[in-house]
Amino acid sequence: MSSALIRICAGLLVAALLFAGAASARQSGSGEVFTLWPIADYRSSAHLKYSSFNALGPLISYQKKGAEFEFALRPLLFWTGDRAGASYNEYLYPLAGRKKVPEQSYFHLFHLYQYDFGERQNGSKNELFFFPLIFYGQSPSQGDYLAVFPLGGKLYDKFGRDEIRFALFPLYGQTRRKGTLTTNVLWPIGARIRGENETGLKLWPLYGGSQKEGVYRKRYYLWPVFFNYRLNLDTSHPKHQRGAFPLYIAEDAPLVRSRTVLWPFFRYQSDREKKYEEWQFPWPLIRVSRGEYKQGNAILPFYADERVGDRRKRWFLWPLYKIEEIESDLLKLRRDRVLYFLYSHYRETVLEEGSSRKVRTSLWPLFTYKSVKGVSHFSTLSLLEPFFPNNQSIARNWSPLWRLYQKKWDKHGNEISSLLWNLYWKERRGDELAMEVFPLFSYQLRKENHLEFKFLKGLFGYSSDEGQRRLQLFFVPINIGAKATEPQD
Repeated sequence: MSSALIRICAGLLVAALLFAGAASARQSGSGEVFTLWPIADYRSSAHLKYSSFNALGPLISYQKKGAEFEFALRPLLFWTGDRAGASYNEYLYPLAGRKKVPEQSYFHLFHLYQYDFGERQNGSKNELFFFPLIFYGQSPSQGDYLAVFPLGGKLYDKFGRDEIRFALFPLYGQTRRKGTLTTNVLWPIGARIRGENETGLKLWPLYGGSQKEGVYRKRYYLWPVFFNYRLNLDTSHPKHQRGAFPLYIAEDAPLVRSRTVLWPFFRYQSDREKKYEEWQFPWPLIRVSRGEYKQGNAILPFYADERVGDRRKRWFLWPLYKIEEIESDLLKLRRDRVLYFLYSHYRETVLEEGSSRKVRTSLWPLFTYKSVKGVSHFSTLSLLEPFFPNNQSIARNWSPLWRLYQKKWDKHGNEISSLLWNLYWKERRGDELAMEVFPLFSYQLRKENHLEFKFLKGLFGYSSDEGQRRLQLFFVPINIGAKATEPQD
């Protein structure tokens, strides 16, 4: 597969070069550039061991840097790998993905069908499943397992249980967790619980009861109406929960006390460990907190200002405007949002430096701006980025399709910008500058006293290199002057 894709890229590049004819590539100190918009765009740098080729705007892309390469046929395929045989593929993300290294092979289809086999030290889970029908895997402690739902089988270390067995689900099932064995008949109606000093019986929803000596005791009647739970009896923080749902719920612990009436509307909580009290009447409209750990007022949808630990959250005319802040001894983070994702501004500040380490601003669907450690990036349009700001798969599979304009720059004056997938582009690195408006005009300036500009891809042009000046007429270079040579002794 890899060789076939490379041959496709090479074929497109050769075809573009043949078609271009007189539109020869430009040489510069930083590399070589060839453009024939929108058919082909080729760039390379021998110093960086880097080359890239794009065809049909953002649809086809190939990049190579050292031993690593990337290929994209957007949005159908993204593929990256190296000469050691490692590779990673995405197919119409998020539909399917594949990862392969010498000791691991992984594949998923919308995370409903998935296999992952290889060396566990490389992160392999050694399992295959087609949710919710087929589950196969290898547990390091208990061996192989296989389950075909709903016929029967067994599973290890799944769904929060050490072991699951079932036959003709929901007719019969059995689970084991931390030494507790639960047997279900006509799940969830009948259940029996057995363990060390532990027993229980449930006939849902009429009655349920279980207990473990010195650890817990649970009872419910007409679930979820009447219940009485005593939990954490083997700790210094035992808990007693009881209630007649939804009329009244109570919870008592050595340091915590809460009462709820007409759940979830009216609630009072007192936490003596964290030293705060909270009243809700009714939730979520009015909430008042007082104390060291938690402090605030909320009268939604009009206003809310609440602090929990080192986090502070404010609402104004919910959901119109929201402010979220986190401040520690080292960092301060703040995010402002208008209508959730319509507008978002995030800033991360290092307190000792007094400067912003990371900034991100999005206005859906128009633009996204971000700056990380002095490197800034602006792009438009921005259709999915405001919703998934840190999703690299979206950035490489989908974002290039709608980025009509993008620019990247740093605090040293280096800059790269592109409009309509390099119909116009500009690159500045130190004293070097190159730009093009295809096919009208291109310009290049190098610090080694090199100047060049061309019209209509070289139909007319002018260049100067170390005093050697040339005109270009109908693609033919004509020397018009040279630097005088110094006399020899």
